[in-house]
Amino acid sequence: MRRSTKILIAILLILIIALVGYIAWIWVEDTLETANEVQNETQNEVNMTEDEMSEANETNVSEEENAINDTNTSTTTSATSPTSSTSSSSTVVGKEEQESAEQSGSENPEEAAIELAKQKWGETSSNYKFSVENVEGNIYHISIISNALTIAYMDVDMMTGEVTEK
Repeated sequence: MRRSTKILIAILLILIIALVGYIAWIWVEDTLETANEVQNETQNEVNMTEDEMSEANETNVSEEENAINDTNTSTTTSATSPTSSTSSSSTVVGKEEQESAEQSGSENPEEAAIELAKQKWGETSSNYKFSVENVEGNIYHISIISNALTIAYMDVDMMTGEVTEK
């Protein structure tokens, strides 16, 4: 083989190695970028879950405080009432029992809020799932779900019966 042929083969081998190295570098960069995107999405979901949990905890704490206040008020009232017996003043009513008593006495407010949202949504409401996301006082935040995705939100004011779409 001539010397010039050996030099050309060496140059071609160097170019092929450089090309393979460049393609590998692009592939690694793309893989790292995809991994970072997945990690960011996971972190966003975790943050959203933590936010939802903190909102739920705040709601539960306020509901428990209301239940305690209601229990304390009823205990104070029955203790000051001359016709009440001592057993009723020492009875503690749990949150589940209060909710059960409220539901058996009247229509479930969550179901009523969902029905109002369905009426506002229209005749295609049977094709969607309606779920209570959050309750703030008399306002129920309803999510409309289609194929496991929330497509809209509605706020239902139970005092006025007003439904607003977000």
